Order: sequence, then C-alpha cells, then structure tokens
Amino acid sequence: MSYLDLCVKAVDEGLKLNVSEIEATLIFTRSINAEVERGQIKGCNSVIDKGIGIRAIINGQIGFAYTNTLNEESVLRAVKEAIKAAKANLKDEKWTSLPEPRKYPSIEKVYDEKIVSLPAEKTVELSQETIIAAVEYSRNVIPAFGGTSINIMHHATVNSQGIEVEDKATLIQCYLATIARKGNIVSPICYEFSASRMYEVDPKEIGRKVAELAVKATEIGKAEEGKFTVVFDPIALSSILTFTFGQAIKGDMVQRGRSPYQNKIGTQVASPNISFYDNGILPGGLFSSICDLEGVPRQNTPIIVDGVLKGFIYDNYWAKIVGVESTGNAWRGGAGLMLPPYATLPYIELSNVVLQAKNIIEREIIREVKNGYYVRDVQGAHQSNPETGEFSVAAVPCWRIIDGEIKYAVKGVMLAGNIYELMNKIVLVGDKPRQVNNFILPKVAISDVQVVL
Repeated sequence: MSYLDLCVKAVDEGLKLNVSEIEATLIFTRSINAEVERGQIKGCNSVIDKGIGIRAIINGQIGFAYTNTLNEESVLRAVKEAIKAAKANLKDEKWTSLPEPRKYPSIEKVYDEKIVSLPAEKTVELSQETIIAAVEYSRNVIPAFGGTSINIMHHATVNSQGIEVEDKATLIQCYLATIARKGNIVSPICYEFSASRMYEVDPKEIGRKVAELAVKATEIGKAEEGKFTVVFDPIALSSILTFTFGQAIKGDMVQRGRSPYQNKIGTQVASPNISFYDNGILPGGLFSSICDLEGVPRQNTPIIVDGVLKGFIYDNYWAKIVGVESTGNAWRGGAGLMLPPYATLPYIELSNVVLQAKNIIEREIIREVKNGYYVRDVQGAHQSNPETGEFSVAAVPCWRIIDGEIKYAVKGVMLAGNIYELMNKIVLVGDKPRQVNNFILPKVAISDVQVVL
C-alpha cells in the first residue's frame, strides 16, 4: 500500500466512526550524516524515520494521535486513539474546518535523483574535502567541527474535505567551522556552509572560504563604540530577523496582540527601498514545496512591499479565524521536544523569506562605508524580543571598516538596538543573496547601529 493510499485508508476508517472531520499526514525522511570533530571524521550514520499523524474532529473537539509503525493495524489504532482524544477534549470555539482542496503549483529544483542515489560514503568524502581545503589554505587553521548531510523527504496528506496530495524533496548540506592561531591570538569560531535542494555543492570552496575568514579574524585592531553604519552578512542578519521580524509576521502572533505590526497593514514600517516576500514556491528554495504540512498550496506572499506592510503568514486554523485564506505556512515537528513532523499538530512557520531592494550594490557596499563595521555572525539573537524588536548581540566575528576598506578584526563588540526601527535605516543592499535557514538575504548596510564595547 502506498503512503497516499494509507492516508486515504485512515480517513475512510475515521469517517466510518462518525467523526466530523479527519486528517492523515504521513511523513517519511531518510538522512545520512557524516560528522567532523577536531579535524577528523567522527562517524557516519544513516537514519530512516517515518510515521503518520491523525487529527480527528468531533463537533469542534480536536484529538490527535500518531504512530511510526506504518501498517494498517497500527494506523487504524491511531485513528481510534485520535477519536478517543477528541471526545476527551473541550470544544475549541474558534475551530471552523480543515482546509479545502485548491490547485497546487509546480516548482522546479526541489528534488534531485542524484542526491537520492548518493551512497553514504559520499558524505564522508565531501567532509574530508572541506577539511583538506581548509588546512591547505593555512597551517594556522584548525578545523573544529562540521559535516555533510543528505536528506530525502516524502510527504502525503489526505483529509475529509477532499485534499489528497503528496510531495517529495531532497537536500544536501555541507559545512565546516574553524579557528586560526597567530602567535598568542586565537580567532573566534568561523564557519561556512552550502545547502542545496540539487546536487550542487563545492566542499573545497567551503573549506577555503572558512579558512580565509579565520585567518583574517586573527588580525586584531582597536574597536570604538558609538553609533555606526554596520554591514551585516546574511548569516548575521538572518539570526536577528529570525527571532524578531520572523515571529512578528506570523498570523497567530498578530491576533494575540504580540506583534508590533498589529493594525498596521498599509502603513510604512521599513525603508521604501526594500520589500519582503514569504515565497514558498521559489525554485530551489530550501523550504519550497507544492504544499505545506496541512496539504494547503504554497504561495508567494507579500509581507512588506516598498516599505509598506501588506500582510502576514497563516496556517489553516488562524487564517479561518481571521477570515482569510491560508498562505500555506503550516509546519509540524519540534514542539520543544524535538518531535518528528508527523508527531505534532501544525503551527505557523516561515518558508523562504526573500529580501528585495530597488537599489542594489555589492562590490561598492564596503567602499561606501567610511566609518563602520562588517559583522559576519552574531551570538545571543535568540534572546531578542519579537514584540518590541529589542536585541543585544555579540558580533563574532567582526571587522572594522575605515575609509571604505576592511582594516582589521575586532573583539568584544556588542550590537544593540531595535530591529523594527533599524529596518527604516537600511542604506545599502547587496545584489548577491544567499539562503540562510528561512531567510534569503544579501549583505545589508544599516546606519545608526549602536556598538557597545
């Protein structure tokens, strides 16, 4: 029995037991991971995880159960457990219905058979290449940790409203973190990575780049505090945005009054030079798919256009409460317990959040900064406040910019401010974006950032 057929069977059996609505979501994942530790391959493992989650609704009472044993007997037992849980729960007065069928998009570059056919030893080979490239760049470079992973996912969702959909995806990731020594000076940990849905990875380039960063981070100079123009690398900016802006645009946060964007649709909230889109159908996007984990089609959702707030992202539950259509942003898994996706109810999550700008400049972005800093990464962004936008992070690694040139690295630099205010102070945007987790960003220069020593 296919995965889709097993979901259909679960829904049919649930309807026979007189539920109001029922949904079955099955997720299969296979991952192969090679791990690097202290310049050596620590190990390689292959893990297959698969399971099905059942959501049953009886007159607004919602029950959920799951099983990772995929045979008819276990799945039907999970259906009965979900129904039992629904009967035991209180009625959710806000519940409307499961999502209805809609047309699915076609997306390129999200599945590659070459990745599926890669042997486990390929992850070891790629990891070794990153190590060799880093060490060959400089004898002062020490690979700290890293690795290569291959991931294949197959997802199917069926519900009693008529949704029947399945999708599949691939992903390959390669990364390396290093430090460098120069006399008594030790660099902070620097890292570089590549992540792609297609078999497109250059481990030698990863190793060379991260070694170069670490060596440059040993050339230490004096830092100054005050307000400066800061050039944020995509890695640094994505960290801050994930825990602030990325939370504020979720529909549930808005409806709960926990977003500064509540009641601000149509108002200027950022520099008129920039726009943000949550694009779940971006070709090759790391979080692109034909549907979310409720079976709702993904889409390209405008969030901010030319600095003006246009909308938010939703799953089915919160979209129906607000009276809009789901934007296809339902995700599953985690829940603070690192549970697999089939083991939790859906919640709202970003897909690929793309920053676009009217005026872009890459080669000149450092040259245009006469007195500032270049920040590659930050630490402590998870402690930012998404409701107020306040953040205070360590800039590590970080370099001083003087007269349009990166002069030297600095230590002990903290950045503080309000990200929602600083989004109005974006003065330069690069033309070479890269995806870091859910954000696709170029280098961005922001004025009046508070630097603290």
